[in-house]
Formats: sequence, C-alpha cells, structure tokens
Amino acid sequence: QKESYLNTGQDYWTMSPYGYNGDYGASVFNVWLDGGLFRNDDVSSPRGVRPVINLKSAIAISGSGTTTDPFKVAGAS
Repeated sequence: QKESYLNTGQDYWTMSPYGYNGDYGASVFNVWLDGGLFRNDDVSSPRGVRPVINLKSAIAISGSGTTTDPFKVAGAS
C-alpha cells in the first residue's frame, strides 16, 4: 500500500449520491481498499466519506494531491 494521506485503511463512500432509494435514502458508491467500486443502495454500513467538488473548466489545477505537493486551484474568484 502506498504511503499517502488518501490511504486511510478504510473503505469509503463517494460523497455525491447517484440516486435515492425511498426505503434507504441516498444511493452511493462504495470504494473498497483495493480501489474497486461497488454500487450500494444502502448507506447504513460504517464507512468513511470522501468529498467531491466540481470546478468550471476554466479553473487550472496544479500539484499531485500529496501532502508535500497538494492540489492548488488557480483562477477561482
């Protein structure tokens, strides 16, 4: 396993749901430790969460996203 702040040793949900299930609420994707993706209709299991942001195409991003070279957003106002 690579050393990175992204590797928390925990499966996680994507923060943005892909839909809603009337019986269970938000329908999200699970991301397993090995990077596999699982479509899940139930958010009752304990997992971490990773935020998702959307940027306009005119926004420039630099950096690799590591602790020593974090992402930097340019052009945002």
